[in-house]
Amino acid sequence: MPSKPPPTRQIALPLSKAIEISWKSIRLRLSRSMLVTSAIILALAFLCSILTTETVVDGMRGWTQTWPQSKEYADLKHQRDQADIDFNAGVSVLRFEVDNAKPAKDAKKFVAKDAFNGEDWDAVRARVGTLPLPAGDLDKLLTAKPEKLADVKKLLETAQTRKDIRASLNRPEDLKAAMTSHGVPTEPAEIASNKIQTRWVIGLALLVAFVGILNAMLMSVTERFREIGTMKCLGALDSFIIKLFLLESLFQGTVGTILGIIVGLAVSFGMATLSYGGAAFYHVLWSEVWLNVGVTLVVGMLLSVGGAILPAAQAARMHPIEAMRVEA
Repeated sequence: MPSKPPPTRQIALPLSKAIEISWKSIRLRLSRSMLVTSAIILALAFLCSILTTETVVDGMRGWTQTWPQSKEYADLKHQRDQADIDFNAGVSVLRFEVDNAKPAKDAKKFVAKDAFNGEDWDAVRARVGTLPLPAGDLDKLLTAKPEKLADVKKLLETAQTRKDIRASLNRPEDLKAAMTSHGVPTEPAEIASNKIQTRWVIGLALLVAFVGILNAMLMSVTERFREIGTMKCLGALDSFIIKLFLLESLFQGTVGTILGIIVGLAVSFGMATLSYGGAAFYHVLWSEVWLNVGVTLVVGMLLSVGGAILPAAQAARMHPIEAMRVEA
């Protein structure tokens, strides 16, 4: 009695082979791969940009609320008050000196440009904020008593200090005004409404990207009917076919997500810098920025792999004979 031939056993190819084939497939279909990757880049750049911008704005909002209660703010107020006292005391002394100043007939007339490196009194006023006395009184005093120039310069330095301190104290209000001028909500109700609108926009953008990835992967399956049929005729398991498509999508998703994060961060910080200057970086919560990057990375991976699950399952369910009948 003849013996039965041993049953044929399918050989499961290792994961490394699936990776190699997937990578070659991406290179052979570079144009379609770039299409899928571009959709991922745009979607993830938009997501990362929105989240980062929101974090930057939240940091600036928080700073405008907390800084007026800080020790630095209190110290600046104390310095401003002391500068006001010193300035007002110096003004009183100069006013008394002006009332008693009587320039000699042969006295050389004082010229502000000679004493202040080419600046006249108007330029000095613009630089330091305010003059201790009207320009005519200062000319009269310094013509009669040139030795008082040192006192005047010292008082002008105090005025400059006052101006700088007041500018620092007004930074929260200036930043609020800049945010308002750029349409950034500052009231709690407006902030809550804006966050809801932002979430809807992000959701729609990701949905469009998901549909685009799904469509591109389905087209990839359609183009590769004969290839899939050939692999299945050669003994490829359904799980191996699924691995191929999921790996291809994962490769494209990884590249697209990383590029999308880079583009999103660059756009977000670039726009914030143009709008708010250094304040965009001084008050940013970096821990939240990195959290947003992590969220974007995870979403990108899920978006890419999720869009490939249905096409991969469709490719795995194909019968070899039916796939081979499709015209190339």
